[in-house]
Formats: sequence, structure tokens, C-alpha cells
Amino acid sequence: MRHLPNTISVIRLLLVVPIAMSLLEGNYLQSLSLFLIASVSDGMDGYLARRFGWVSAFGKIIDPLADKLLLLVTTIVLAILGHFPVMVLLLMIGKDLTIVGGVLVYTMMAGFPEIRPLFIGKITTALQLLLLGYILITLIVTNMPFLPTVTPILIWLIVVVTLLDGCAYIWVWTNELASDSRWHQTAAVDV
Repeated sequence: MRHLPNTISVIRLLLVVPIAMSLLEGNYLQSLSLFLIASVSDGMDGYLARRFGWVSAFGKIIDPLADKLLLLVTTIVLAILGHFPVMVLLLMIGKDLTIVGGVLVYTMMAGFPEIRPLFIGKITTALQLLLLGYILITLIVTNMPFLPTVTPILIWLIVVVTLLDGCAYIWVWTNELASDSRWHQTAAVDV
């Protein structure tokens, strides 16, 4: 049972390709069904790991990796099909690359940082999952009059929280690097 959260994360990771394939084939109901399973599993594995103390080093890597791949691959395929704004996709990718770049810079300067997800990051992921699920629903149910007005609101909300998320990580890690004694020791040696 201890490995159940990791198993759920791996299943979410494995669902990414079938979701992308069913989107490309125009099977939106299947895409939505698989996407909902993957989205629910995102909360489930984290809850189980924290609730029962089943946290592992592998889980700390596979969980965010599965989340990012699910979000990015689904978003990329929807953008290719013309159902998602390319500029918002580029913003999401840019934020993730900025965070990865920040980890690399921090690692070079002061060693591998302790990576803790920020609350705004969790909010961003949840809203991105909500938006993608909503877009998939709009591809299935097209005769609802309010659908076109909700999509832009969700997209702008994603833009705002994604920018806040990226800025928050830059702020936190810059402050941590500035206060990290390993960085000061390295800087003193390099001078």
C-alpha cells in the first residue's frame, strides 16, 4: 500500500499518450474521460501520500512530472487543433522553463535546493486542469449559450495566476539564494 501514491502518479503519466491520441483522433468524449481520471488522480496521490506518510523521493519527482506532462501535452495538442490560444501555451511553457532554469542556476550557485511547491503553484495547476477540462467539455457540448463567454474568463484567469506563480517562485528562490550560507561561502571563494 505504501507505493499506491507512486502507482497512481505513474498511471497518470501513462494516460498522457492516450489522451493526446484520442484528441488527435477527434474522440473528445474519450479524451475528457481519460483527462478527468488523470485530474482526479492528481489530488488523490498527494492526499494518500500525506495522509498515510507514504511520501517518497520517487514520488516527489514522478508526481510533478506527471502533472506537467499531462498539462503541457494536453495543452499543446489542443493548441495544435486550434482549441487553445498559442500565446497562453507559450506563457505556460515559459513559466515552467523559468522555474527549471531557476533550479539549475540555484544548483550551480549553492547546491540543489529544497523544492517545495508553493500554494500559488497548486492553485495554478488546479485552474489549468479546470480550464483544459472545460475546453474538452465545450468540444463535446456545443449548444450551450454561456460556453463562449466563460472560456475567455478562464483563459485570462490562467494568464494572471501563471504570471503570479512564476513571479512567486522567482521571488522565493532569489530570497533563499540571497540568504543561503552555501552561496555566500561559494561567492567568497570565487572572489
